[in-house]
Amino acid sequence: MTDIKKMTEQELENAAGGVAGFNYGNGWRTVKNLQGGYLALRTAPSFNYENEVIHTGPKNGMLVQITGNTVSGTGINGVPATYVWVYSPDFGVSGYVNAYYIG
Repeated sequence: MTDIKKMTEQELENAAGGVAGFNYGNGWRTVKNLQGGYLALRTAPSFNYENEVIHTGPKNGMLVQITGNTVSGTGINGVPATYVWVYSPDFGVSGYVNAYYIG
């Protein structure tokens, strides 16, 4: 049987609409929802080829460690997105990733 963890007030607020500066708990999370092959880690919280730290990054199912707070940014086609700073042990690099792709 799976234990259900109660969400904190900050986690509830983030789920309801997002909060800049929310801390995901500096824990390990799984990469998810990828359809294009890999997750780019970025130097800035925006979707831009020029800010990619690594061009072939984590894939679905790989673990990343959240090491920073979330910030607001822009996703694909300028759509607002939430980004979080993570570390990828498989690639040895850190950067911003769109929180949509972190489980």
